[in-house]
Amino acid sequence: MRNAFRYLYSAEELLRFKAAEALAVLCPKSNARNYILRLFWLLSDESGAYCIGSPLGIAEIGRKNPDIFESFKIKFLYLLENEEVERSYVAYGILRNAEIYFDTEARFLLEKKALELNDQKFLAYSALAIQKLGGDASNVVKRISSAVKIYNGTDLVELDAEAFRDFIKSNIF
Repeated sequence: MRNAFRYLYSAEELLRFKAAEALAVLCPKSNARNYILRLFWLLSDESGAYCIGSPLGIAEIGRKNPDIFESFKIKFLYLLENEEVERSYVAYGILRNAEIYFDTEARFLLEKKALELNDQKFLAYSALAIQKLGGDASNVVKRISSAVKIYNGTDLVELDAEAFRDFIKSNIF
């Protein structure tokens, strides 16, 4: 577990995604709540070492333990309001846990943030999440104007704006 946590801090983005997936596999259900709490704590200044990959770890452990994540889903959603957090990872986490977010304001908050922010990766993950939540992501997709590198569950793929439009139409995620 310690090694997986360490890679959430990695400068290599792919390692962060893989570490989060490993945490979900390695984390026993009996400890899932404590690990999620620890990952939230690692997002605060109090921890002394901000962990950029924490939202990915929270999302993956939550995906494996939806009954436990249920009590954290709103707190996780509102990480979108925290400008210090890697918001694209929060959008990715909402995408990964879409079935848990159907009855929440997640889609509307993603749409609102997509109008405020110009982070192309955030826009891409938000569009995918909005679509998976049953919404119309076309206004968000229109804002994607440059190449974006996203995680497809296996690897990081770089898509130009047109390729991303084709990708989201195929509804692969």
